[in-house]
Amino acid sequence: MHLSSSLAVLFLLFVSDIAPVAAKAHALNRLPRHHDLSERIPAANSTRLRRRRTCKHKKHPAHVPTTAAPTPTAGAAFKPAEWPAQTQAGAAPAATRASAADPFLTELSKSFNNKNNAYYTKVHTGDMTFYSTGTVSCGDTYDDSTFTAAVSKLMFDRWPGATAETNRNPICGPYVPGRKSLNTAGEFVTSVHASSFVNLGGDGLLSCAPDSQCHVPMTATVKRGDKQIVVKIVDRCEACKEGDIDLTMTAFAALADPALGRTGVTWWFNQY
Repeated sequence: MHLSSSLAVLFLLFVSDIAPVAAKAHALNRLPRHHDLSERIPAANSTRLRRRRTCKHKKHPAHVPTTAAPTPTAGAAFKPAEWPAQTQAGAAPAATRASAADPFLTELSKSFNNKNNAYYTKVHTGDMTFYSTGTVSCGDTYDDSTFTAAVSKLMFDRWPGATAETNRNPICGPYVPGRKSLNTAGEFVTSVHASSFVNLGGDGLLSCAPDSQCHVPMTATVKRGDKQIVVKIVDRCEACKEGDIDLTMTAFAALADPALGRTGVTWWFNQY
């Protein structure tokens, strides 16, 4: 009995000694896990990161720069109001001297048929320059405020029907419809009535009268970048290359700064 009491006392002492250790071990086993801490500690940046995706762009065809020349303009938009209604058979006149069949050369007041004339139908590429105008190779007189132009002598002199008499070159356009011819007193008097006229000399040839418009000029469109203008072709440029065009300063300034002096353009005759 005494022994049993002693054993009981020793057992109680042992239990009291190990209880704090067990409690400590239990506490260690209950350390919070990572997800417990994350729920208790606010994140520095609460924005959720999204998984990066690889973009799949739609493939577009490669850009090919357009180098094709513009098409020469056809239509009435640039047709002069005084342009004749009738057209001759060819790009050059059938006759240039008065005859019994055509005593006042009214045939030369019809427009020319340039459909087979390569100079007329193609698009030209070259330099644009400017000059001070006046009485031009076609025989008329203009000032620098006009939208007029000269083409290269290489084109002017090779135009169908061209002769040494530059004012009779078909590139100048048809003659105006009026005529004055010499009377017995040697004076030019009206033979064919119109607002503008040319003189018919004793040699049977037409020549420009100083006090009247002589031709109805053809027109051309000159294009630089996204700008374009319409000019009258009235003159011959001695120093120009074949594709060049020489304008009045007013016409040049409508497309580019005159300080450039020279710049590349495309241009073509308007077809109507």
